[in-house]
Amino acid sequence: MLSARHKAQILTKVGVAVPPEHSEPGKAWRREIDILYAQFAAARAAKSLREAEEARQMKLLRKANGG
Repeated sequence: MLSARHKAQILTKVGVAVPPEHSEPGKAWRREIDILYAQFAAARAAKSLREAEEARQMKLLRKANGG
């Protein structure tokens, strides 16, 4: 399992605005990072599913057009 700090680093690298970490990150900060990371992971999964479906549909269209 990733730590909140690691999740925050990942989010920052992909351009998600992350709340500043205090010298002693509290429970509220870790919870906010967990929520942001869950949203990020869900968005990535949804994008992957959309792309897979688009590829499947393109394959069917090509097959239907004799390709």
